[in-house]
Amino acid sequence: MKAAWFYSARFDLLFIAGIALLATGMAGATVIWPALFVTMLTIHGWLFGYEHLWATYSKLFGHADDRARYRYLIYAVPPIVLTALYLLGRAYGVTGLYVVYFFGQFFHTVRQSWGIAQQYRYRAGGLPSDPVRLSEVTLWSVPVWGFLNRCAQQPDEFIFQNFWLPAVPVVAVKVAGIITAALWGYWLITRARAYLRGELAVGHTLYMVSHALVYLGGYILIDELCSGWLLVNVWHNVQYIFFVWLYNRRRFAGGVDRQARVLSWLSQAGYRRVALYAAATVALAVPIYYLLPLSGATFDQLVKNNAVPTAITVGLAFTFHHYIADGIIWKRRHNPEMLAVFRA
Repeated sequence: MKAAWFYSARFDLLFIAGIALLATGMAGATVIWPALFVTMLTIHGWLFGYEHLWATYSKLFGHADDRARYRYLIYAVPPIVLTALYLLGRAYGVTGLYVVYFFGQFFHTVRQSWGIAQQYRYRAGGLPSDPVRLSEVTLWSVPVWGFLNRCAQQPDEFIFQNFWLPAVPVVAVKVAGIITAALWGYWLITRARAYLRGELAVGHTLYMVSHALVYLGGYILIDELCSGWLLVNVWHNVQYIFFVWLYNRRRFAGGVDRQARVLSWLSQAGYRRVALYAAATVALAVPIYYLLPLSGATFDQLVKNNAVPTAITVGLAFTFHHYIADGIIWKRRHNPEMLAVFRA
């Protein structure tokens, strides 16, 4: 067998299993005691929410070369996103914004998971016995099955707001479940064969299993929409924070970079630097939590008949800007050094 870890056995087991268990524990608590949802949502927001957005911004702003390379993402995209969300809010209110967010976060979280699975594939040498396209369809199958299940359930509330999803017949959910079971059954057979040949890629295999279990829990096994959403979002956000830290750690492994002094210094080896890196991420997010509601309320008092609260619109603008930026900056053609960093 070949482990093909990202970094080390300890880090990868924490990354794969530890984060999934953390997310399961937080979401599971809200299933057992629904009154804890607000508490868990607050913890998630303060420790993982905007912190995972700042992880993206560390890639946009942290280095002089990145600021030059992604200047259109920094200056041109935010006003476009904010304007689009404002117009959407004027037309469809908070419900429209939340529906677009739900679709967007679904695609974004699955897409990130596929990207990470690909990184494990590269570390394992490409996995020629596991066709890329079949692997991609297999990875997407559980989330798609789960999303169809949510549509069939027809929830009318999401995070204390009116909500809507397109109606899907139950038979479509069952068909999707059968296809998903067939795909993952075949995948398990290929992994058993790889194990017998002594070629099992442990890192990639464990990650695929964790992905399937998280989406199975978040969209199928947990009946309550918000608790299921919390499971996937905690998993996604913490995973992204770890991923970007590892990227920065490897990128600046040679020492402090004069063009990114603060970020490269925080990314050096040692538990103390890891703690300082985490503290800096939280500190950067704190002003947003305080200033966004305050400034939003002030603006709403000045502008009467506003369709939706300004804080919601601006907060979602940060989120969707992150989706767009994340979809660009981690592509190899836009970030040629990434593959070299993770293959190191």
